[in-house]
Amino acid sequence: MSINNKEDRRVRKTKRALREGFAELLTEKSMQEITVRELTDKADIHRSTFYANFTDIHDLYGQIEGAIIQEISDIFLDNNDSNPKAFFEILFKYVYDNKQICRMFLGRNVSPTFFSRLTDMFKEACLVCWRDSYGITVTTEELEYYAHFYLSGGLAIVDKWAEDNFEYSVEQLVKIFTDMDVNFGNFIKNKFT
Repeated sequence: MSINNKEDRRVRKTKRALREGFAELLTEKSMQEITVRELTDKADIHRSTFYANFTDIHDLYGQIEGAIIQEISDIFLDNNDSNPKAFFEILFKYVYDNKQICRMFLGRNVSPTFFSRLTDMFKEACLVCWRDSYGITVTTEELEYYAHFYLSGGLAIVDKWAEDNFEYSVEQLVKIFTDMDVNFGNFIKNKFT
């Protein structure tokens, strides 16, 4: 094994520890209340290690937010041809496997940019799916309102899932979303085609 692979593994491990420690702290307090010392103590790393990777707490948050958005975007890109049930299984397994991080972003102590970016990404994917599936040629303002309604409800369900400590099973959640997707899709098809 090369030295670079060892360093890469060490860096990944350090960033994971910071990410998890930060997520845990954010469930307890606002980002403005978290200090670098408190975070590095929780993650059991030296402050200089933190500053070698991040300029401050906001930089750490921004990098985590960007990574999560990219990972979710990759799920979309890699599974855009999947049937809805298979897609929701992959998406909710990702959320379940990253509970602490997802709980952090669904909490009330973070910047609203995550929800805005996530909603924009989901909305665009939703509109593309409806256009492709139902032959909708024009994305009207009304269609965008329906997409926003659909996504807000879905995000509220995921928020409740996190609030309930992910006790509802992934399988049950997939069933709810698959049922919603089919029924709402039929509504969109009848309304816009």
